[in-house]
Formats: sequence, C-alpha cells, structure tokens
Amino acid sequence: MAQKVTDLAVKAEGGAVAVIDDDLLELGTGLEHLTKDDTSTPFLSILQALSPQLNKNDGKYIKGAEQGNLYNSALGDITDGDVGLIVVPCYYEKRYLEWQPRESGGGLMNSHMNRDILSECTKNDRGQMVLPNGNYIAETAQFYVMICSEDESQWSEAIIAMTSSQLSKAKKWVMQMKTRKAQTSNGDMVDAPMFMYKYRVKTVAEQNDRGSWYGFSIGLEGATTNHDMMTEGKKFLKMIKQGEVEVKHPDASGDSQDTQDDVPF
Repeated sequence: MAQKVTDLAVKAEGGAVAVIDDDLLELGTGLEHLTKDDTSTPFLSILQALSPQLNKNDGKYIKGAEQGNLYNSALGDITDGDVGLIVVPCYYEKRYLEWQPRESGGGLMNSHMNRDILSECTKNDRGQMVLPNGNYIAETAQFYVMICSEDESQWSEAIIAMTSSQLSKAKKWVMQMKTRKAQTSNGDMVDAPMFMYKYRVKTVAEQNDRGSWYGFSIGLEGATTNHDMMTEGKKFLKMIKQGEVEVKHPDASGDSQDTQDDVPF
C-alpha cells in the first residue's frame, strides 16, 4: 500500500526541519545548477517612517509592519525591534558605497574598497560626501551574520549594513568581538573566531536636530553552543573569502534605511 504524504515528509510545529524518506533524495534537490548569480544574501535592516513596507499604496507594503521593525529583504519577514533577533557574526568588512541620488534615479553605482575615494568628495548640507559626478559616498560597515533561532537549531545567512550615525555602533561591536578569546587544544589563548559568540540585535529610537529614526542596539547574548552551527559559520566565512557570496544591496527606493535619504542621519 502506498505511503501517505504525511508519512514521507513531516514538518513539525514551529518550523522544525522536515524529516524525509531517503528514497526521495536519490535524484537530488533540483538545485544542482544553482550558482551565486542566482541568489543573493538578504539584508537585515530597520523599517523607518517612510519605508515602502509601511505604505498601503506601495507594492512592497507589509500588513502589520511598524517603524523600528527588523526587516529581512529577501524573505520579507519582519521582527519586533523590541524583541530582536539572535545573530552569529562571521565576517566584517568596510565598504564605500557610491549611490546615485534619488532625484537622479537612485541606485547603487559602485562599491569602493579604499577610503581614498572620500578625498574626491565634498560634504553637502546634509552631511553627505558628494563626488564631482553628483553621486554620494556612504561609508558602510558590513557584518555577514547567521540569524539563528533561540535554541540554535535553525539558522540563515544575512548581512547587516551600518552607515552614518550607526558607524559608531559598528565600531563598538567590532571592538567587543576583538576582546573575545578562545583556548586551543594545547591550552593557548587566541582571538576567537567571530562565529563563536552570538548577539541579540534590537532597535532603538534615536534623534538629532534634523529629525528622528530607529537605529541598531546590539548586545552579547553568550557563547555559541551548537557545534553544527559553528561549522556552518566557518563554511560561510570560507565562502565569503573565496568570493562565493553574492551581495546585492537594496536600492535607494527604501528597502534599507542605510541607502535612502529619508533618515536624518
């Protein structure tokens, strides 16, 4: 007698990993020809007052979304900023992103590795570093992370990008990670890989004389305990260093608070 579908693949409550009959795996997943050009690592950003996800007349509107929510750009998931998400950082880099102003069409024009590009800029009245061609440079700290469940049983990759007023928080986070140590098998104390510790990312209301917005709040949650997840963190790190991770920044239409002009940083 044929088995029921529920006997072959079962997904538990709460999004647990599906248990599947081995016979269903003999032909593979169907994704064998997938390359990095077919995917991109999602960005974890913060929804602001003018984010399209809050506008009922916008195609990107998300019912129930609020200012200060954390937003996953690929999945469209939103998370209460007061509760936050646990992330395991795996890699850090600084980029100097060249953006075209929204009134000129918007969008990312280039990603510069060297801060020398800033010497070609002049600062406008909004504090933006503007190139002779009219584009502006956003100094951006990028953290490649794995978002994990509270019990570390599930995880997914993402990027957290910080610019402007959030750069001081990025610097503080990096300094915290630099102080973490690990002991080798022969007893030596060494700098711990980033993925050995997990942090809770929340959001907090901020303001200056130009207005108000929501920013990141990051605190140490503790040591990572799931060895499988640390192994995946190491694998993710290796892929990044080998250039196998595709990064496609959200454009200036409001998908990310760090790439638009709506936030008075």
